[in-house]
Amino acid sequence: MTARSPKDDEERIKAILAIMNGHGRSIADVIEEVTGIAPTEETVEAVTNRLRMAQENGEDVDIAQLVGAMNDLAERWV
Repeated sequence: MTARSPKDDEERIKAILAIMNGHGRSIADVIEEVTGIAPTEETVEAVTNRLRMAQENGEDVDIAQLVGAMNDLAERWV
């Protein structure tokens, strides 16, 4: 599951319309779908920050890979 910024104004408008019509999902919902468990606020914040950074840099983000890496790191600290 990846996330990216809209390529152009048309795609941006389509995304906004989809969200306005209830087709958007929260980052927490996406993380829960990927991991099967409800994420902590810290995890949601970390993913949100990474998505913002990727948007600023014009990068795509593999959310499943990002959350997996974060979970692996967290397990090593326990």
